[in-house]
Amino acid sequence: MKRRFIYLLPALLVLTILATGCLKNSNPPPIPYPTGTFNGQFRLLHKKLSETKVDTLKQANIQLVLETGMTFKVLGDTTTVHAGSKGQYGINSAYMAFSDDTNPKTGTPEKIHLYGNYSYIYDGSTLVILAVQGDTINYRYDLKKVN
Repeated sequence: MKRRFIYLLPALLVLTILATGCLKNSNPPPIPYPTGTFNGQFRLLHKKLSETKVDTLKQANIQLVLETGMTFKVLGDTTTVHAGSKGQYGINSAYMAFSDDTNPKTGTPEKIHLYGNYSYIYDGSTLVILAVQGDTINYRYDLKKVN
């Protein structure tokens, strides 16, 4: 005759729950928001509606300084394509919003300003900032952290 220890099942279940609650959950630390100085390239990308190929129309070597007080500066090759910029920015886990104090209040600026909402990817050293401007124009900043 076999003995069944069914009365031990609730105690075993409680013991299992308590044991799994004691296990450590080690999530990796979150990647911090980008701050500091970043060097790299700005690219204005253009795609004709009738083609699949994307053209890099203009590019410039720039430096982006993101300060902890939520201010920014764009320095570097700001003579032809991208304007030197400064102002405030806001950030969350997927987007950055820039308010450029040098962006003209009226009319169309001659050069591109870091102004408006951008999506970004940051891995702790590489910062990629992207913006879609209409159907055919994209802005892309490929930057590496230098300090």
